[in-house]
Amino acid sequence: MHLVVQNAFHYNGNFPSFRQPTEIGCFSLDGERQFHDDNHQLKYLVMPRSITGLHMDLNKGYSEAIKKDFQKKEKIDTMLRWILAHQEKVKNVFMIHGTNTIKIDFVCFRGLLTEICSTTYENKEDWLICATKYKSVIFLCGFDTEQDVQRREKMTERDKLMSSWGYKFEQYMVSDSQNAKPNTSIPVNEKEEYCIMLKGRLNNHTLLYSAEVDGEDPSYYRHPGSDPNSTRRYMELKTSRIITNERQDLNFCRYKLLKWWIQSFLVGIPKVICGFRDDQGIVRNLKVFHVKEMPRMAENLWSPAACLNFCSQFLDFVKHCVVKDDPHVVYKFYWKPGSDITCEELSSPSEYQILPEWFISEFNI
Repeated sequence: MHLVVQNAFHYNGNFPSFRQPTEIGCFSLDGERQFHDDNHQLKYLVMPRSITGLHMDLNKGYSEAIKKDFQKKEKIDTMLRWILAHQEKVKNVFMIHGTNTIKIDFVCFRGLLTEICSTTYENKEDWLICATKYKSVIFLCGFDTEQDVQRREKMTERDKLMSSWGYKFEQYMVSDSQNAKPNTSIPVNEKEEYCIMLKGRLNNHTLLYSAEVDGEDPSYYRHPGSDPNSTRRYMELKTSRIITNERQDLNFCRYKLLKWWIQSFLVGIPKVICGFRDDQGIVRNLKVFHVKEMPRMAENLWSPAACLNFCSQFLDFVKHCVVKDDPHVVYKFYWKPGSDITCEELSSPSEYQILPEWFISEFNI
């Protein structure tokens, strides 16, 4: 089976029904990528006194930094561990009002939804998504494509250095507690994460998904009546090269703002703080981007409605294809720019098996 991917203009129009996501839980991954059912990795934003005339050296401590191991495939295991630890809560949150019916259509990471939403504007990178249906829930998991593997293998030392800059910038901008200052003298550990679990709905698709969050913004609580459970208390941290001409500005709005908007919108995060750096990896100034203003900044370059409408149609297609309710049956969806999305049922899932046996035996929703 296949799904034709049309020009982005085809999906434009009315914005689909999208319920503001609600946070239903969190978990932490420590420096060894071990799962903790708590919020000990939550960080707090510390803004510098001035957002201009800065000298944040993103190369500092690079040789001591602890890198993520991309060879080790975690799939969606961390999220599955949270689900098993909170099955009663999940049942209550996803129970259809006035019934005993639980409705969860999809379980996935926010990053996978971001990838789907940006598909119609993507002209370089392919993707591979696998799906398994178990107890009426479709579990989605992204996998590396050949292109992804080759890209990582071809990374130069300069590429590796630049990919570490975002992690170091976060260290300059957050602290472990609300009244502490950032500590940039310790090695960055890229394995650590703070993640939240969310309930959302796109048209008729009910979603349970997880997102890594950079930190909480203490200034959120200065507003009277601030809901301490709202995802609006979070913010995103990004880095980008200093923009020096119109073409760079156009590309920034077309590509970076698109991804930033999708990522933030899917969680309900209101702002992105960007550190603008030079080619030597020194952040010179900061700028705060308000998520609701991003589509206007990128007017005529991309459409929020097109992103979400396409995502909804893809999820319709997945529901149509994934019919066997069996944790050992896997459906593989593949897309590359300029092509249709293809779906095949794998006779021997092996490396693409999504659900581990420890989850299959304990999951009883």
